[in-house]
Amino acid sequence: MLDTRLLCPAVLLAACASVSRAQPQPSARFAALANEFVFTTLAFSPANATQAGLHRYTDRRTGRTLALSQMLDDYSPAGMARQRAFYENFRRRLGQLSDTRLDPQTQADHEILQNAVAAAFYGMDEEQFAKWRPQIYPENLGSALFSNMSLEYADKSIRARDLAARLEKVPSFVNHAIGNLTASNEIFRRVAIESTEGVKDLIKATGADFVRGTPSERRYARAQPAAVAALDRFIAFVRDDLSKRQQRDWRMGKERFDAKFRHYLQVSGTPQDLLRAAEDSLRLTRQTMLRLATPLHDQWFAGHRHPNDDADAYLNFIVSEVMQRIGAEHVHRDSIVQQGQKDVEMLQRVVRERRLMSLDDFSNIRVIPTPLFVRGIYGVAGAVFAPALQPDLATFYWVTPISRDWTEERAESKMREYNRYQMLRLSIHESVPGHNIQGEYANRITPEWRRLLRVVYGNTPYVEGWAVYAERVMEDAGVNAGDTVKMRLNGLKWMARIYMNAIIDVRLHTMNMNGDSAVALMMRDAFQERPEAEAKLQRAQLDYVQLMTYMAGVHEWTNLRRDVEQKEGRSFNMCRYHDTVLLYGPVSVPTVRKLYMAGVRPTAKPPASRCGG
Repeated sequence: MLDTRLLCPAVLLAACASVSRAQPQPSARFAALANEFVFTTLAFSPANATQAGLHRYTDRRTGRTLALSQMLDDYSPAGMARQRAFYENFRRRLGQLSDTRLDPQTQADHEILQNAVAAAFYGMDEEQFAKWRPQIYPENLGSALFSNMSLEYADKSIRARDLAARLEKVPSFVNHAIGNLTASNEIFRRVAIESTEGVKDLIKATGADFVRGTPSERRYARAQPAAVAALDRFIAFVRDDLSKRQQRDWRMGKERFDAKFRHYLQVSGTPQDLLRAAEDSLRLTRQTMLRLATPLHDQWFAGHRHPNDDADAYLNFIVSEVMQRIGAEHVHRDSIVQQGQKDVEMLQRVVRERRLMSLDDFSNIRVIPTPLFVRGIYGVAGAVFAPALQPDLATFYWVTPISRDWTEERAESKMREYNRYQMLRLSIHESVPGHNIQGEYANRITPEWRRLLRVVYGNTPYVEGWAVYAERVMEDAGVNAGDTVKMRLNGLKWMARIYMNAIIDVRLHTMNMNGDSAVALMMRDAFQERPEAEAKLQRAQLDYVQLMTYMAGVHEWTNLRRDVEQKEGRSFNMCRYHDTVLLYGPVSVPTVRKLYMAGVRPTAKPPASRCGG
C-alpha cells in the first residue's frame, strides 16, 4: 500500500519539509505543484487511482487518509464542486509560475499541466457528460470493480476486501447517477443498458468467483443483492424515464471537435489537415495493395476474371480474394498463446541482434493467456502496464485463447482475420518493441515526480503512434512471418483501417455524414465486414476524436523520423534515436520533436548503450 505522505523525493524537500527558509527555485516549486496535481486528481477518481497504483491518500484539506481502492468515484454535486474548486485554485497557482523560467524539460511538464487543467475545464464546462451520457456510469463502475480483480497490487484477500467495500457503495453511486442525468439519446441509452447488464454479470459471476474462499466472501454476498437491485433501478430509469427527457444529438460539431482535438491529441495541424492526410494515405495504400496483390492473384486465381470498368470495384475484388487466401495461413486454434510466446521471444532476439534500441532486459514482460474473466474485453490480445506507482510489478502481454466452446466455423473465421502475419503484427504492437517496451522506457524517467506526471497524463498519440510505428520498424528489420509480401499486405490492410477511422470520425461529427454512408465507406474502401463496420460506427457515435489517435500518432512519429534522418544524415543512429525519444516518456510527439531537435537530453536512467559508434 502506498501513502502519499511518504512520497517526498529530494527535489521536493523545499516544499515538503521546513528545511530551509529560502524561497524554492522555480523548478522545485513546479515539482511540488506537479506532485500535488497527480495525487490529488487521482484521488478524485478512485477507479483510476487503483489502476495507477495509488491505494491510500491523505487529503491535505481534511487530514483524512482515504482507502481509495475501497471507494467509488464521487459524482455527487458536492464532490464535483470540490473538483472544480481545486482546478480553479490550481490554475491560478500554475499561472503564477512562468514557464520561461523553467528548463526545457520542465517547460514540457508545464505544458502537460496546462493542457490537463484546460481539458478538465473543457470537460466540466462544455462536455458535461455526467448530465447526458448515461453510459459513463456503468463504464466507470465496471472499471473500478474490475481493477480490484485484475490488478495484482496486493494479495487476493486484500483485493477481495476492497472489492466488497466498493460493492457496498453501489446504491449510493447509482443514486447520484440518476440525480445527475437530464438528457440523452437512443444510442447512449441502449449502450448504457447493455453496459449495466455487463456490470451485473461482473458482480454476480466474476466478482463472486473472485472472492470465494476469502475472508470477504460473506461481506460480498451481503452487499450483492442491494448492488444488483440498484443497477436494475438504473436500467429502468434509463429505459423508462430518461427516454422522455431532452434528446441530444451524439454529433459534437466542429467547434467542440476542434477543441477536443487540441486537448486530447496535442498534435500538429487541425482535424481537417489530418482528414486530408488520411484520405491521401488511404488512396495510396489501396493502390499499393493492388500492386502487391495482383501477381499473387494471377498465380492463385488464374481463371478468375473481374470487370475493370469500375476501378474501385476491380481493386476490391483482387485484393479481397488475395487477403482471403492469405487468411488461411494461421496456427491451430489451440496454439495461439504458444505462438504469441514464440513470437515475442523472436522479437526480443531481433531487437538485440539488430540493435534497434539499447534495452535488452525483457524479464519484466510476461506473455500469458488472458485471464478468463476478462476475455470478453480482450478478445484477441492486449498490453497491460504495471501501475504507474508500482512500476516494479510485471508488465503483461495477454493473448486470448480460442474458447473450446466455439464451433470450428467461428474459430476459423477469427483465425483467418488474425492469421500468422496479423498475429505477429499484434505482438509487435502490444509487446516488443511496442507498448510493453515503451512502458519500460517510461519507467526510467527521473525524477520521480516527472515520471509520474508523464506516465499518468501520458499523451495517447505518443503511445499508440509509437506502437504502430514499431510495426514498420520490425518489418524493415526483416520480421515477416516467412513472407515479405504477405506481411506487407496485412500491414497495409491494418493501416487502411487506421486511416478510415480518422476519416469517419471527422466526417460524422463535423460534416453530417450519415451512419449508413460511413458503414458503406468502411466496407468498400477499408475491406471491413459489415459487423465490424457497424461496431466501428457505434464506437464513433459514443465518443469523438479518439478514433483519430492511431493516425495522428503514427503520422507524427513517421514525420519526425524522416526529419531527423534528413537533419543528421549519415550520422543518424536508429538505436540512439529510439533510446532518446523513448526516454522522454509519453509527452506529445511535437514536444518530443522540439526537445530532440534542440539536443535536450532526457532526464532518465538509460539502459547501457548498445548503439555502437
